[in-house]
Amino acid sequence: MEKIQVFTGNAVCDCALNALKDESAAALAKLTDGSGLGNDFLGWVKLPSETDAALLDSINATAARLRNLCDVVVAVGIGGSYLGAKAVIEALSNSFAAYQDNGTKVLFAGQNIGEDYLAELQEYLADKKFGIIVISKSGTTTEP
Repeated sequence: MEKIQVFTGNAVCDCALNALKDESAAALAKLTDGSGLGNDFLGWVKLPSETDAALLDSINATAARLRNLCDVVVAVGIGGSYLGAKAVIEALSNSFAAYQDNGTKVLFAGQNIGEDYLAELQEYLADKKFGIIVISKSGTTTEP
């Protein structure tokens, strides 16, 4: 793992950083060796380095298929099950992509169970080709 460097200028005194040095190193060790609480949720730590090329090919093929078949993709999830997808889309998109006609749109359902939202979503989808992706990180999410 690469060494992380923090440049704080005058924002934080060295004494404050040094006071946290041992605690930070211990936390990083627990994260990397999987010995801390919640260690059953650490799949993301090695995800970039251990992702199989065949899985990436499958993901890219599925995305291409959805772009070809759908005007809209509805991601159904709640909490972290949808926020990850939303965060990545927003991070990798133009800030005004939602207002441009640039291909398949991704909308979300499940994070908002209000009847007005769901009725408006159904109305919006009525004349569109759409696909639905249900996201549950645990496999036990009941809301969607």
